[in-house]
Amino acid sequence: MPEASIHPSNSPSSFKNTIQRLGNKVGMPLIAIVFAFILGGLLIWLTSGSFQTVLEAYDGMLRGAFFKERSLSESLVATVPYIFLSLAVSIGFKSGLFNIGVEGQFNIGAICGAFVGQAFHSLPTFFHLPLTLLAAALGGAIWAGFPGYLKARVGAHEVITTIMMNYISVLLLQFLVSGPLRDPYSSAVQTSPAAKTAWIWSLSSIPQHLQDPLNALGVALFITFLVYLIARWLVGRTGLKNRVTTTRQKLIFSSVTALIVGMIIFFGLPPLSKLFWPFTDQYDRLHIGLILAVCASVLVWWILWRTPLGFELRMVGSNSNAARYSGINITRNIVIAMALSGALAGIAGSIEVLGVTDCHCLPELFVSGYGFDSIAIALLAKNDPFGILAAAFLFGAMRNGADLMELTSGVSKDVISLIQALALLFVSAPAIVQTVIKFRLKRQAGPQEEATISPRLGGKL
Repeated sequence: MPEASIHPSNSPSSFKNTIQRLGNKVGMPLIAIVFAFILGGLLIWLTSGSFQTVLEAYDGMLRGAFFKERSLSESLVATVPYIFLSLAVSIGFKSGLFNIGVEGQFNIGAICGAFVGQAFHSLPTFFHLPLTLLAAALGGAIWAGFPGYLKARVGAHEVITTIMMNYISVLLLQFLVSGPLRDPYSSAVQTSPAAKTAWIWSLSSIPQHLQDPLNALGVALFITFLVYLIARWLVGRTGLKNRVTTTRQKLIFSSVTALIVGMIIFFGLPPLSKLFWPFTDQYDRLHIGLILAVCASVLVWWILWRTPLGFELRMVGSNSNAARYSGINITRNIVIAMALSGALAGIAGSIEVLGVTDCHCLPELFVSGYGFDSIAIALLAKNDPFGILAAAFLFGAMRNGADLMELTSGVSKDVISLIQALALLFVSAPAIVQTVIKFRLKRQAGPQEEATISPRLGGKL
């Protein structure tokens, strides 16, 4: 058999190894979540004295998160900032940095988004909405880049500096909202509403927005770019790589494919969305930020594992001394990592202001708590961008279902924070879970079976 026909990626053992690696990556977080809910239910039972209360609490949480009207969409709305902020934390972790200041960068992004959103009223959406997101990303990047620079140049620990920056951001937000940016026509302490051209589109309003040719062009360009990246990836991963060999051929194939899809979207999507669109509830708050969050996960994965920059960031995080010895600029990579982290957090803040708040403005009491929960999500997902999508949805659903849980069972919604903390505890200390599982296996094993258990499971040879 020719050597070329034996390819490791096509062998059954390679597929089995892939499934095993996926199981190892997903298994412990799932077990940790199950253990957290079991222990949380046990604590509810002990404090309330009734097992029925446990059932009512979890039933209320599930109904509030998934089965009430608009409950699933509201869970997804709460998931969006979790995704962005968890990705921000994960970039820091991968680079050997503990960016505990994503909450402050979130606030700065909200300030920048609110300011640019209400500062321009004559710009079309094609320019205004991307400009608003760009300003929020830039604000968050600068706010996070400063502690990164201090870390790289003078050794100031990023945990201390980012915590301090969190408090500064809260006080700065309150000063700006109650002073220079306050809406003079509102009795509430808030900024002026953003222009409609800067609003984050709800999914139900997309057909209406697409009737503007400039908006349709913007959507087509965005999808064209995504298709181009996907086509470039497929060329190297499928049978097309045997036909498309040179770099020029890959470029032509990807560009033509993306251009064709973009033209179809530009001319076909506006009339098609008027004929049929699955999101018709005008009171549903689910917005395009969810699409941007998924794209951000893919982008972070691509940067970290498919680019030289990502390799340098991961190398700095793994062994900074080896990275320095190999010629990698440590200072530059630390600042870049913190800036990328802050940019993602800033985008999350602007999306929350321009897509979720009823007034499309920034209120004075804009304290979300998303940033600190996102640290737990990143750890639960083991800093994997795609694992973050699932973990963020879990936290978003728990956050959304907490109110109904408290209403129906009388159990404080702070129990949700307790369950989240337990899940984080079990993930960060897997020996606890492993000890419980080993003990269970040993109890279930018979006298003869117990003697054959591997020493790693606590048995005897």
